[in-house]
Formats: sequence, structure tokens, C-alpha cells
Amino acid sequence: MDKMILSVGAVLIALGIGFLVVASMDYTLSGAYTTGGYLWLVVGAITAGIGIKVNRSSKELDAMR
Repeated sequence: MDKMILSVGAVLIALGIGFLVVASMDYTLSGAYTTGGYLWLVVGAITAGIGIKVNRSSKELDAMR
């Protein structure tokens, strides 16, 4: 489960980077692409952070057993 959460976070970060790249390539697009890129970067970073935290806590639980 922890690897899936981490990979979803990585995909969301890639989505944010994609939005920012597209916004920088075509200046006629709305500013919402830039805002959306930053939003997905933040959401992806939070999700990846949760995945790392879950991974560490599951390793600690395994060590206690």
C-alpha cells in the first residue's frame, strides 16, 4: 500500500510539472495552467510525503514484531 501511495504522489508531481511546462511553452493559455501546475505539485508532494511516512512506520512495525 505504501508503494502505491508513493507512486501516486510521483504521478501527481509529474502532472504538475507537465502543466507548468505546457504553460511556459504557450503563453496564450490561461493562467489557470500555471496555478494548476503549482496545485498538483503541492498535492503530489503531500501525497508522496504521506507515502514515505507510511513506509517508515510500516518498517518500524515490522521491526517490533
